[in-house]
This record gives sequence, C-alpha cells and structure tokens, in this order.
Amino acid sequence: MATLDLPCPQRPSGVTMPEPVIIPNRPFWARVLLPFWVLQVAMGGLFAAAGTRMLGPGENGGAVILILMGMLLAAAGAVLAALSWRIARLSKPAIEMTAEGLLDRRLARERIPWEAVSWKVIFNGRSYSVQVDVAEPARGKLGIYWDQRVSGLVSRMLRQPEFAVVSTGTGLSAHEIGSRMEQFRPPSS
Repeated sequence: MATLDLPCPQRPSGVTMPEPVIIPNRPFWARVLLPFWVLQVAMGGLFAAAGTRMLGPGENGGAVILILMGMLLAAAGAVLAALSWRIARLSKPAIEMTAEGLLDRRLARERIPWEAVSWKVIFNGRSYSVQVDVAEPARGKLGIYWDQRVSGLVSRMLRQPEFAVVSTGTGLSAHEIGSRMEQFRPPSS
C-alpha cells in the first residue's frame, strides 16, 4: 500500500487563507451506480436466504458460507447504495473548503475545522483516494453518516486514515482534491 504525502506549504505570519474552494456535485455516476448497489443488496439477501434454506442435519458447512457471503455482499451494497443515494440527491456543492474548515456533504453534516483534520492521498491497490482522520472533540460533533462510519471501520482495520473524501461526483481526481486541500493545511508548530 503506497502512501503519497503531499508537501505542506507554510503560511508566514500575516498571510491570509486562500480563497474558498467550492467543488460542485456531479451526480451522474452515482445515479448510474445506485441501481447496481441496490441489486447487490438484493442478491446478498437471496444468497443468505438460500443458505438458510439449505441448513439441516446433513449440511456440511456450505450453507453457512453462503449465508455469510450473502450478508457481506448485502452489507457492502447497502453502504455503497447509501453513499450513491446521498450523492445523487445532493443539490448543494459536494465539497467546500474555507478558512473555517472542510465541509464534505457526503461525509458529514458539519464543517471539519482544519486543525482537527489530517489527510493524505493513498493508493489502495486499485485507485487513489484522499483519506482523512478527524480528531476529537470535533469528530463527535460532525454528524458523520453511518455509511462513512462503516467504511471507516474497514479503513482502520487496514491501518489507513479512517474516512474517505470521495472523488465520485466531483469530476476531480483524488490528487486534485488533495492539492486543493493542501492550500488550507495549518502551518506546523
């Protein structure tokens, strides 16, 4: 797993924050993928139901595997469907970066202060992603969406920053989003 740490520009005393960055929502791909994720949930349910029907005295473990596979498929589909649904319905900009902090409307309901967020662009084996960690006490007040919390558990198990600033629906790559965020990185003490 490769990590790309972007350079951190320092702001000398008296230098103001950059102009706000507004990244509009482009829901085309989320709308295209949403039916696929819903179908994945249904298929997972069917697998689990089929495994349940197979349970019986002569069963040798295949039913349990089918049930677990169905539950995993349905859970992953539910997380991705929830995220796609939120992107598809979003009428405001997807991401706003201002002096006050980062507001990703697909991640949380509230703005994350720059002092409470750390991020890096990582390669997860398939694609690049902007991954963020949010420090307490800000983390508890953000209203992070359930699907982001679930995918955050997986990220933590993989020893990556917890949350993703998703590039889907922005028209930008992870590197482009990361470079825009870099303008707002607080100077290190």
